[in-house]
Amino acid sequence: MIDFIEALQRKGAPISVEYFGLSKEARRMPLVIAARPMVASPAEARRTGKPIIYVQANIHAGEVEGKEAAMAILSRVCQEPHGLLDKVILLVDPIYNIDGNEKFGPQARNRPEQNGPELVGVRASGEGFDLNRDGMKAESLEFRAVLERIWNRWDPDVMMDLHTTDGTRHGYDLTYSPPLNPNTPPAILKFSRDEMLPAIRRQMRQQYNLPLFDYGDATTRDKKPAWTTFGEGGRYMTNYAGIRNRIGILSEAATYIPFRERVVATDRFVTAVLDYVEKNSRRVVELTRGADAEVSAFETTQPELGVRFEMASRGEEETLLEPPPAAGKRRPETGRPASLIKVKMPIYDRFAATRKSKVPAAYLIPETETKIVELLRRQGVVVERFVAPATVDGQRFTVREAKIASQPFQGHRLIEINGAFAPEQATVRPGAFLVRMDQPLGVLIFNLLEPESVDGVVAWGFLSRDPRVGDSYPVLKAFRPVNAVTERLP
Repeated sequence: MIDFIEALQRKGAPISVEYFGLSKEARRMPLVIAARPMVASPAEARRTGKPIIYVQANIHAGEVEGKEAAMAILSRVCQEPHGLLDKVILLVDPIYNIDGNEKFGPQARNRPEQNGPELVGVRASGEGFDLNRDGMKAESLEFRAVLERIWNRWDPDVMMDLHTTDGTRHGYDLTYSPPLNPNTPPAILKFSRDEMLPAIRRQMRQQYNLPLFDYGDATTRDKKPAWTTFGEGGRYMTNYAGIRNRIGILSEAATYIPFRERVVATDRFVTAVLDYVEKNSRRVVELTRGADAEVSAFETTQPELGVRFEMASRGEEETLLEPPPAAGKRRPETGRPASLIKVKMPIYDRFAATRKSKVPAAYLIPETETKIVELLRRQGVVVERFVAPATVDGQRFTVREAKIASQPFQGHRLIEINGAFAPEQATVRPGAFLVRMDQPLGVLIFNLLEPESVDGVVAWGFLSRDPRVGDSYPVLKAFRPVNAVTERLP
């Protein structure tokens, strides 16, 4: 990968390269910036008014077609005298899980259900993390580097995450997903899910006879067949993009089709997304800026957002599935299905909130909860510190039920609490922290700090001690502007 990037530079490609972090095994992580004319900084990129697109490949290092497609796309767009790079700023991290990539081994061992190539990397990072579960807790060196040097500096308008799926054997070379968290600003969701992706799906069929579908698996719900997507949590990278008010697109090539054909499908899909953003560049920028403004008004609008969710269906559609094997026969693991059948079933491609909570004007965090504050600041949230005592009217959450998972997940036993809020007048001491909701990352802040969030600081164990029944959640919600003497943390 590094040799390829350097070869592009030697040929005079309109790119620059920065190494934005070090992995656990001390490998430098490359980011390619492609633009015409080249921009000197993220601030200059924003001033151009062009959409910034971030393409991330190889997050699971056994899923290798993303980095191959990324190389092909970079090579192609850099050779165009006029085209994409005149209209967008393109960022490409072609080898995100760089430690996992270097643990090359036989595909039959590292990813046995996959149809080539002979050697692939492994899923986990050098620290043992699944990097596509780290969006909210931000524990990995890789994602911390992405936060510091990509999200919080470049602030891309569009993010793509490239994968391979080993689920249901169906008739689609590639499946996709928009952001799935219902707290994503509505205009971002509508554009991603209801406009862009259906248009690209039609284009791929017309242009290449390449059928695409929503990411998911054929399952059973209420004892009937159903097509179901994955989770809504911000831990997943494309959902994370959504709760940062950005367009996130998941690409999942089908693992059982030949390697070359997975690369081709990924290349075509990513290219179609890039072209769609280029053609709608002004609208994309207006959408993301508008979402930032909408969220920054939370301090006064104080909408209700979801803390618990369930899958929801857009209705029934026919899907192309491999039929069940004949009696006494085994279903093959690789190779295209020999035949396909059409099965009509409900498509569960989205989520709906089953429990909501009101957004406050601000959250107040006691000085003892330093892990929470460290996480918020790492995520790019503006945090202030009280420098004088203050009295604040707010609401305090009391825990009525606490569940700790019996099995660890990503090194944590996930925690779920239920309870209720009640009014409280709190005396705040100097040293406590204040997080106002008049900032663009308000949806992310809400998802992290709400006590009943299934993907927030409670769930991931960031409190100074695990909550118990009868405990008061240490973070206070204030619904009126907090007028106090504070200082902004650097």
